[in-house]
Amino acid sequence: MDHAENATKPSIHAERAYALILSGVIECSTALEQRLLLDSLVCQCAAFTRILSGEQEFFDLLERLKYIDFSHADWLLPRQNH
Repeated sequence: MDHAENATKPSIHAERAYALILSGVIECSTALEQRLLLDSLVCQCAAFTRILSGEQEFFDLLERLKYIDFSHADWLLPRQNH
């Protein structure tokens, strides 16, 4: 499989995580609640990564977060204003 094609198609794990996160976000009634939920999720993921995979994986995750490219993320929902 071509690397560029693989980079634009989310993995089954990413799709499942997205569905789970989206179900929680939908339950939030305000943008502030959504942001707080997502901030908490990111922190929990970072903590689990560090605990389960070690410090280097944790720092690799932080590095990947800095360079997320949303230009190819057409599977994400558009932003909604409250």
